[in-house]
Amino acid sequence: MRRPLPDADGVHRTVPGALGGVVTFVALLSALALAACATLPSAIVRTGPDDPGTRIPGIDLCDRDSPGVVDLDPDRPLVLLVHGCRSSGGRFRALARVFEAHGQQAVCFNYDDRNSLRDASRGLATAIEALKARLKPQQITILGHSQGGLVARRALIREGRHPLPAGDGFTYRLLTVSSPLNGISASSICGRPWLHFLTLGFTHVICHGISGKKWTEIFPNAPFMERPGTLIPAVTEHLQVVTDERGVCRRTNLDGTCAKSDCVFGIDEQRNAVISADPRVEVVPMAAGHVEIVGTEGIVPVKLLGLLQARGILAATPPERKDEMVRLLARLFGPIP
Repeated sequence: MRRPLPDADGVHRTVPGALGGVVTFVALLSALALAACATLPSAIVRTGPDDPGTRIPGIDLCDRDSPGVVDLDPDRPLVLLVHGCRSSGGRFRALARVFEAHGQQAVCFNYDDRNSLRDASRGLATAIEALKARLKPQQITILGHSQGGLVARRALIREGRHPLPAGDGFTYRLLTVSSPLNGISASSICGRPWLHFLTLGFTHVICHGISGKKWTEIFPNAPFMERPGTLIPAVTEHLQVVTDERGVCRRTNLDGTCAKSDCVFGIDEQRNAVISADPRVEVVPMAAGHVEIVGTEGIVPVKLLGLLQARGILAATPPERKDEMVRLLARLFGPIP
């Protein structure tokens, strides 16, 4: 038997037999150890120069490393971007600018990815409520990548400690991309009580000490995964992009061989039967790598951008501006393949 093994970036390798379980466990914890975040930004959000604004924890512009002032137009559609593990809002710097270039406004929610996912989602729900106070009623789009999808969806369930209210004129469109909504297989060893017992709690201590508070939430049989909750009525749709990341290369060698895989989560880790049972959920399979799908330096997320425009999440590009947008994408991400 061969088991998938994530390296420090979550990319799967394989090792044989029982050794695979131990090495997978150690590699997982090593990867999670790198996930600590700095102090979260808390920008002052305002609607004009005469508005003193409100400081909203976690909210800031995606293209800024330190918190500042976020000026929102109450009349323009808002897109809220939620990063994944070992990342920050800066991951969406380029994507946010694409939204801005199409007349929409995008801000990022930053959170400590070593914290409990429940706590992170409550922080996101609190931030959404604070943002709504400075907007006119509208549909807010929330896009979460990877672990950010877990946080985004959890913020929109009715079983939350303080669920977002209904009937205030706001609705929500949820988009999760490459998110392990069914649990991370490589972390399964952290969900085995008998192993914690046999090791006199050693594995318990290591799982908690390395991965932080979220360690009890990320394995496949965790209550967080098996009982994901029900989306609040104000969520009009949940578009779930499930990426088939097999065989996708993130970086190649000069001879054309793969230097770094872009396979992080399998399809079975992303598909959750309980979540899919909601008629508002639409699963969109897409052959793309974990990083490829949202873009990075040298990789333009053409597949995701095409989907966003096809579904009306990203405004259509006027024909007379298409050449301009091609040049913009080239500047933001790199040459279009």
